[in-house]
Amino acid sequence: MRLSRAKVNRLSKLVVDAMVDDERINLQKDVNEVRLAVVKIIAEEIERDAVIDSLVRGKIASQRRDFPEGGREWEILYRQYYQEEIERHRPPRE
Repeated sequence: MRLSRAKVNRLSKLVVDAMVDDERINLQKDVNEVRLAVVKIIAEEIERDAVIDSLVRGKIASQRRDFPEGGREWEILYRQYYQEEIERHRPPRE
């Protein structure tokens, strides 16, 4: 999924605003610093998703049988392979 820079900035602002408004959260850094960290996380997730999408499409294309994109079988394979790749590319837990 492609998001414009403006949309990513808007999302980051919404996330940080929600954090500021939540009394259970005490930000230890400047609000803009936190917002920039959120932007970085969103950008990394978008990039990861693009890599996974490319891998999944490659797997489907390499099948012996032709699965037209948008067809029921293609969608089923896409979801299955996408989930497998998500598990494979999940960042390690701290």
